[in-house]
Amino acid sequence: MDFHRFARWFRDSSPYIREHRDKIFVVLMPSASLQHSHIGNTVRDLALLHVLGIKLVLIIEATATNRASFVNILKSLFSRGLPSSRYRNHAIPLAEETFVLSDEFHMGTNTVELLESHREQAARIAQTLNQGSIALIAPSFDPSSNERSSAEAVDDVAAVLALGIGADKLIILHEPASLVRDPNVVNSDLSTDAFQKILAEQLFEKSTIHRMSALLLACRRGVNRGHIVSYETDGALLAELFTADGSGTQISTDDYLTIRRATVTDMDAVLELMQADIDQDRLVPRTRDLLSSDSTTIFLAEHDNIPVGCVALYSLAQGMQEIGTLLAAPKHRDRNIGSRLLSRAETEARKRGAHHVYVFTKHAVDWFSRQDYLPATLDSLPDSNRAAYDHERQSTLLIKELQ
Repeated sequence: MDFHRFARWFRDSSPYIREHRDKIFVVLMPSASLQHSHIGNTVRDLALLHVLGIKLVLIIEATATNRASFVNILKSLFSRGLPSSRYRNHAIPLAEETFVLSDEFHMGTNTVELLESHREQAARIAQTLNQGSIALIAPSFDPSSNERSSAEAVDDVAAVLALGIGADKLIILHEPASLVRDPNVVNSDLSTDAFQKILAEQLFEKSTIHRMSALLLACRRGVNRGHIVSYETDGALLAELFTADGSGTQISTDDYLTIRRATVTDMDAVLELMQADIDQDRLVPRTRDLLSSDSTTIFLAEHDNIPVGCVALYSLAQGMQEIGTLLAAPKHRDRNIGSRLLSRAETEARKRGAHHVYVFTKHAVDWFSRQDYLPATLDSLPDSNRAAYDHERQSTLLIKELQ
């Protein structure tokens, strides 16, 4: 076992474990997720959340035909507990509950009307959670008396119940996990305004618009965080909840960070970001020509469309790429921007087939060491880059092997 890697993962995830304990998460599971080959692992991850002290409400999308089948599948999987742990064969308590939308219910564009009947049902489900069970709800509806489709009824129940029960998160298992149709945007942490703009400007199926509109409305009316998480990617739910970068899309009323590939028009912003670190001798000056060259790729971190950090990836021979110009604006250095930019650069290097990445640093040796970079000699570098090394600066060379 790689104890260093395990310890680092556990240390990094422990703040999230503490933060999520005793919180209420409502999880909407569409029928496609229940029929996917990963459903066993999805249930195992949900069971793990329960063991960690998270209160779960599962809302499943089902028709009258397959409702009983889906419920039985989930009951069977939760009855197995957590395989490969001391919780194996210890059934995770799962309680079937009902939640019925009143015929008077109406979800407006900007409002959700919580009726007294909704509050009473939410209070009953909260009691189930406090007694230590996961609540399982398969909403039913009468198509003859309701204009909603089955999927829309599930969406509305998820939003209304999340608000009625005071949920901390509303999580939707969905494909794709990001609705941002920009390959250069990898960290989809969106404000509600930005998310609404995406829904308005991009073409989605009617069912997707309704589902995401329900998520958006719940976030605007009181649910702290909304999440869109892949059900096709094994472990995506845990990665979204217990890592800084997440795995899907997070929506909140706050303005969050996005990372994208910089263009030529961004060079002034990049140079301005660099200047403070250059003045403090924390960064080697780079020319505009180098930053704009074909061999350089720059990723820009933005907070509410304001540049707050950057990183450069320099293409080299012999399966190596150099990472440089990694920085965050002083007012934003407590937001984990550096590690997220570094992760983005490493991901790009892997895509290019690089086996290693390296950095030169004078002041951040300990920080890079915590990111699994190891000290190395100049002989490890390609000849052209070894010759260009500035000996007077006395920077430390660190190299990371890409897995």
